Amino acid sequence: MAFDFKLQKLLDYRDSQKSLAQEELSRRQRELLEIEEELKRLEHKSEQLLEFHRGRQVEKIDVFALMSIESYRTFLQERFRCKKQELGQSQEQVEKQRQHVVESWKGCQVLEKLKEKDLGRYTREENAKEQRFNDEISLYGYLRKEK
Repeated sequence: MAFDFKLQKLLDYRDSQKSLAQEELSRRQRELLEIEEELKRLEHKSEQLLEFHRGRQVEKIDVFALMSIESYRTFLQERFRCKKQELGQSQEQVEKQRQHVVESWKGCQVLEKLKEKDLGRYTREENAKEQRFNDEISLYGYLRKEK
């Protein structure tokens, strides 16, 4: 008779939940990395704009160019502020998802331990049955020799 763990369906379900939680964590981490890259890109563009403005200070700039530079700088600052806020939210989501993964992992570990205990008990029972069977065969052989 093969070993049959009574809670196998629950273990399989929790394993699939753990896998889904891990996938969600990796997705959220990728999003976080994308936001961080966007922040770096915005920061770089802001620095480029500042360098452009410094380089043009010696030259005569018309009012429209100056207004364009200022409006673009304001746009970059606003975008940077929004991305910073989004970064904070994303970090919170990643941390929550990480906790969810840990909880899923713990739930699977509990069931794995139960499965190991059941398997150990099953193995001991099977060994005891086999030993009884071997004892019966030996006893039968011994009694047969005496006759």
